[in-house]
Amino acid sequence: MTVFPRFLHPLPGVSEPKVQNPFTGRALLLTFDDGPDLVGTSMILDELNRRGLKGVFFVNGHHITRHRPEDLARRELLRKLALHGHLVANHGLSHRNLCQEKDRMAMEIDGAAELIANTTGVRPLMFRSPYGARCRSLDQALADRDVAQVGWNVDPQEWKGNDEDAVVDYVTKSLARIHGPVILLLHDKNLSTVHALPRILDYVASVNQSGVDPIEVLDYRVFLPKRPMPDSGLGPLFGRFAHALSALGK
Repeated sequence: MTVFPRFLHPLPGVSEPKVQNPFTGRALLLTFDDGPDLVGTSMILDELNRRGLKGVFFVNGHHITRHRPEDLARRELLRKLALHGHLVANHGLSHRNLCQEKDRMAMEIDGAAELIANTTGVRPLMFRSPYGARCRSLDQALADRDVAQVGWNVDPQEWKGNDEDAVVDYVTKSLARIHGPVILLLHDKNLSTVHALPRILDYVASVNQSGVDPIEVLDYRVFLPKRPMPDSGLGPLFGRFAHALSALGK
């Protein structure tokens, strides 16, 4: 079965099977870390909604733990993300390297998951490890929780203070060079990201308008297993209903 690559750091001494590219062309998944930010996340949400695109937002639980007005506003922002079809995913409670602080692993994963679930009504399906850390114990902890771990393969590192032009230049050159799936890592609390994103998406749109090696912008469902719809037992009823509607048109 072909699976969208998750671009995780390899584990030392572990031979992992290569993941086949399930797409014949280029594909892009937009992901945003370290939010929610009342300014940056809101502006990115508006931009994605305007274009009809979806993103994955890996959020830190500590932003929504308290009952200050700003915490309540961030919870409402997460609800808006989920309502508009974006995925709110888990980035830990307090952005710790869980492979260096293994005693905090369960609390960091489960604490953030509970906060996200209580806020959005949906338990997070995905986890991105802070700093991209990976180890056997973290892999096992996520497998036990049936949560997919997601990495990235394009990172402009705008958190270092890179300006808008540098972010746009790095991302567009990377997209031009790569001819397969891309998971783009951005940070929605950085204004350089907020201002760079429309220009990056304009570049993607121009590539797609040219018709040459287009870039398909995906949503989180690329990570979900394709399962057949369960038999509800209502098939005969719907069949009779459809027959009745067709008779009315005669």
